[in-house]
Amino acid sequence: MGGDGMKIVLAMLLSLVFVVTSFTFENVSSVDAVESEQDFYRSFWVHAFEPGLKTEDEIDQLIMDVKDANMNSIIAQVSRRHDAYYHSDVLPFTEDTAVPEGFDSLGYLIDKAEEHGIEVHAWINVGTMWQGEAPENPEHIYNKYGPDAPDDETWVTKGYEDDVDAAQPYLDLGHPEARDHVVDIVRDVVKNYDVDGVHLDYIRYPENPEGEPIGWNGYNPTSLERFQEETGRTDRPHPEDEEWLDWKVEQTDSLVKRVYTEMMDENPEVDLSTAVVSWGLDDPRETDWWDLDPVQRVHQNWKEWVQEGYLDYVYVMNYDEDADPERADRYDAWIEWQKDLDRNRGMVIGPGLYLNTVADGISQINRAMKPSPSENIAEGVSPYVYNDWSNDDVSQEDLIRSLSQPTEYNEEEAPFSEPVDTPTAEWKDNGKGHVLGQLLVDGEIQVNQDITLKKGRDEPAEVEVSTDANGYFAVTDLKPGNYFIEINGKDADENVQVTPNEVSRIDMGEEPEVEPPESAADIEAVVEGLAEDGAFADDETHRALTVHLTAVHHYENQGSEEQAVQHMEGFEDLLDHQQEEALITEEAYDILSLQVEELLDIRA
Repeated sequence: MGGDGMKIVLAMLLSLVFVVTSFTFENVSSVDAVESEQDFYRSFWVHAFEPGLKTEDEIDQLIMDVKDANMNSIIAQVSRRHDAYYHSDVLPFTEDTAVPEGFDSLGYLIDKAEEHGIEVHAWINVGTMWQGEAPENPEHIYNKYGPDAPDDETWVTKGYEDDVDAAQPYLDLGHPEARDHVVDIVRDVVKNYDVDGVHLDYIRYPENPEGEPIGWNGYNPTSLERFQEETGRTDRPHPEDEEWLDWKVEQTDSLVKRVYTEMMDENPEVDLSTAVVSWGLDDPRETDWWDLDPVQRVHQNWKEWVQEGYLDYVYVMNYDEDADPERADRYDAWIEWQKDLDRNRGMVIGPGLYLNTVADGISQINRAMKPSPSENIAEGVSPYVYNDWSNDDVSQEDLIRSLSQPTEYNEEEAPFSEPVDTPTAEWKDNGKGHVLGQLLVDGEIQVNQDITLKKGRDEPAEVEVSTDANGYFAVTDLKPGNYFIEINGKDADENVQVTPNEVSRIDMGEEPEVEPPESAADIEAVVEGLAEDGAFADDETHRALTVHLTAVHHYENQGSEEQAVQHMEGFEDLLDHQQEEALITEEAYDILSLQVEELLDIRA
């Protein structure tokens, strides 16, 4: 960060959103779970590689099937490989020839689902850049930043031996520009479509090739250079290097947190969920989480996401075939562990229908819905997948019927015999806030810098985080109030006001652009706008400023220039006091100080 004489400019984009820190789901008894028909996600994943979302007729049938099955939500794949089955300002329109030219699959689906009270969550693949022959559109990221791009431009992750999965290259989650791209996709959808949620898939590193050690990928040249700069190392770390593993896990964690806070800033009502892995034969009830495949193989630390509030729901891909007794036992072990996991966010179990007969798939759905031996439950079940529903010859129509009606495939006991509502994300209504900031020094982003938030300068740290590849840091689930900020252990002379049930954006990295005032009334209008943005700690702080400005305005109207200047100087002193006591945000202080300076220059 340099010496004490270096000027520090803190550029912060602060998103303050109503949310909870310590909400945990109540355990529900077996009787309650069976008889109450409580709110519960009954979702269908619907991918875009088969019919289901490509035409009006397909979507009409999908809505009818979901309704007939007594299900309540659709996880609709609207971006397969960084293309869009909707009108996007970020992604090129899909080149899928089965989609009519210009057809907005997502928009049509939302309109039809709303008529029937069905939620729509926009499923976006993050990691998978492309598959097969290169897309025709030159603006597609594969053509601009794919495997053929120069080392200093490519976004593709590479293997330990500089190899690339040519058939399906992945984005490297440690690349700063790739991370911004992911954020832009999500904000674009949330801004332009009335979705109930955004669902991220492949928010992870690719698995190791057969015969190679775990942790094989992540060696994008830019990402590797970042790792070396941040750790002080000069080597190319071995795939199983612990420091390298920790670094890659942090790239995934911090990206999820940033997407969540950015999305909540755009629309706090939209839920963020992710599809997450449950690989490996180790029993999660008996094995340390860090040693399991989600962390070790693909660096997806999703247990922390639901415990620390980095998102709203995880949809665990519990893909196992009941025909294999070992895999059936694995399925039961994982879903028991998932139900019992202490968490602050939602857990949805995802049976893999495509690996099972219809009868076995329904059996897995029923087991997912039942309480664990400790009487805990999940918040939903999401069968994978609507348009690849079994490995036998039973029709899709028979599956849909068997989900809600007694049939030979469900032993005369349908899992969804009555409709239920989707659950409410109660953590969004418990008065806590998020912070999203960005750190700049002399206009340059600062990565891997330690950020501390404290309730008072002499108080212990409330939270400690580090800036990410783009200089951002995100904190979720903070109590309301004013927080002082330290950078690398030193007072940054900055503070942030966390306000419940509000979203506030504050850019503190540049000189505020404000219209020069002509009178105290102009400054008072600015004060009112800042008050609406939550810039003051309380009503008394706001009122004190207004009282001073009213006096100035009075003397201006009387033509008493000397008294007007005296009261404006008093207003300036009051601002300094409020800033010292952290009663006003730094951005508001800077704006009003400039306004005062401008007006006093006029009076001089």
